[in-house]
Amino acid sequence: MPETLPVPKQVRDVLSDLLGREVTVNLTDPAGDAPVVAVYQRNDQQLAGVIGFTLPLAANTAAAMGLVPPGGAEACVEDNELSPLLSDILGEVSNILTSLFNHAGGPHVKFHALHTDAGSVPADARSHLASLGSRLDLTVDIAGYKGGTLSIVVPVN
Repeated sequence: MPETLPVPKQVRDVLSDLLGREVTVNLTDPAGDAPVVAVYQRNDQQLAGVIGFTLPLAANTAAAMGLVPPGGAEACVEDNELSPLLSDILGEVSNILTSLFNHAGGPHVKFHALHTDAGSVPADARSHLASLGSRLDLTVDIAGYKGGTLSIVVPVN
């Protein structure tokens, strides 16, 4: 059974509960660039899905989770890279977002890796992010922080 996409409300609820603050999500067009990518696999090591974050969303999500002031996220965006601290926190966030892929009757999905440098994203994950198939693209706004775009893509079998 192939993985299924979450609905926007699931994404909002998971992020809001995780961050302990109001989160709003809205459907949007696919982002042209997702330099930060979380990769998810099934137990058989097959690609189960990817989540692409724009850098502003990656930095602000991690900062909100780690109670880092918004200025810390803004500095990362200005430097065009996540700090080691925010990368570690976003890895934890990405692990929790595994719940968006796991559902009753479906294959078990686990978080595999977080790539915080666009050049380090594996080719298969990058090609899925570029596809127009089974995907959910959302603008995400986090109360007290800036937001950005999140793209969730599952392979079409």
